[in-house]
Amino acid sequence: MRLVLHRKYRAGITLGRLFLDEQQLCFTREPPKACFGTETNCLEEGVYELEPIHSEEKGWEIGIGDSGKISCYLGDSRLETCSIYPVTSYRADGTPLFTKLALLKLIERLEREWERGEVVELQIVSEGIPYLLESCLQQSYS
Repeated sequence: MRLVLHRKYRAGITLGRLFLDEQQLCFTREPPKACFGTETNCLEEGVYELEPIHSEEKGWEIGIGDSGKISCYLGDSRLETCSIYPVTSYRADGTPLFTKLALLKLIERLEREWERGEVVELQIVSEGIPYLLESCLQQSYS
């Protein structure tokens, strides 16, 4: 099973939509691309294996390859490097809504595949950066 994350880069945040086949599962928020010069950054485009992970501190999350994770966005907290935060919807001012619900629904959907022993992958693709920023002139795959 392969999920596809379509993302758009912005200077302060990376926004996306997570799909299974043609069905959108949720919206996503991530830190900006590394070339924007921020302290935190998003995962590079590519294909990653997803696995469930659990900690006493944060509960259930989804591990992305060796370095990333899909987890719940906790309000005003800072976006962590290589983390993807599912979002159900947004307010008019851009505030994310129902992030915990979005994560729980995603885990519930993927849990069926993991129980059957299926490999679950995440493919990350992006649109090009809408303006030229010297540090962002590296090839962006779409």
